[in-house]
Amino acid sequence: MYKMPFADFDPARFMADFKIPSFDAEGAIALHRKNVEAMTAASQTAFEGAAAFLRRQGELAREAVEATTANMNAVFSDASFEDKAERNTAFVKGAWDSAVAGAGDLADMSVKTGREVFVLIDKRVREALDETAAMVASPSASPSAAPKAAPAKT
Repeated sequence: MYKMPFADFDPARFMADFKIPSFDAEGAIALHRKNVEAMTAASQTAFEGAAAFLRRQGELAREAVEATTANMNAVFSDASFEDKAERNTAFVKGAWDSAVAGAGDLADMSVKTGREVFVLIDKRVREALDETAAMVASPSASPSAAPKAAPAKT
């Protein structure tokens, strides 16, 4: 005889076994407050890094203008073409070395700031994941509620 599938299905019994965890609103608010604090700290670090970067960039530009001005004054005071060419060649070599060193400084500053910001965000994301896991963990998932191992048969 054919039996209808799910004929003996009892929705009330099914729903009794289905447990919905309670929502911890205070925990969620605390989690988001910590997220905002971490983002504020990361933004502050990024802002301070950008300000230091711009200050250093301005210093490099000022130094370049001062060096160029001093070189031009010296070139105009030289009498021979050879002296002017020699002075300009030395100046260009020095200017190139300064530009490369300055670009390296700026790159290092950018990387340092980026790493600091990333570390702050990474730390908070990891903490938030742990906090979220703790908020949604069921009591039966705790280590103390784990089933005891059966004694070994000899």
